[in-house]
Formats: sequence, structure tokens, C-alpha cells
Amino acid sequence: MKPRHTVLLMRGVSLAAIFAPLAWIAWAYTPAPLVGALGIAAALVSIRIGQAGEARYGRRVPVTEMLALGRQGDRQMLLGGLAGYLMIVLFALAAWLAWRY
Repeated sequence: MKPRHTVLLMRGVSLAAIFAPLAWIAWAYTPAPLVGALGIAAALVSIRIGQAGEARYGRRVPVTEMLALGRQGDRQMLLGGLAGYLMIVLFALAAWLAWRY
């Protein structure tokens, strides 16, 4: 098996190990833990893209500036900015679901 295929397989197994129990809890009880985990995933994507912006811009790029850079043509920064704001929405939704159910 090629190294790239091995990495993809391990990532898939890891995602299944993390999200399968959360999906079961969401199906049986409340979706709050699953939505919270998706918020954490969005936060990690945004942080990773902000750190990658350090190589291009010489500093870590905050989420609010990522959208402005994305409008100037940097698609990776646009994705990071959208992931940052998606994180906020998902955390708010998880809090509301935890309170509601």
C-alpha cells in the first residue's frame, strides 16, 4: 500500500472512531455533542489556515482578516474565515441544543 493511501486510511478510521459514537448519541438522545465536535473541527481548520498564513504574510492571520484576504483572491484565507465563523455558529447551536433537549 502506498504511504498516501495509508495516511488516508488512518484518517478515515480516526474520523469514524470519533464521529460514530457522537452520531449514535445524536440519533438516540441529543445532537449537541455532534454539533460541538463539528464546531471543534471547524475551529481546527481555521487555526491551521491561520498558521499557514504566517508563511505567506509573515504573521498569524486573524479570522476577521481572513475574509478580507479571501475577497482579494486568496481562497485558502476565505475558507479559513468561513470556518472560523462556522465555528461560532456551531458552538451557539450546540449550546442551544444542550439547553433545549
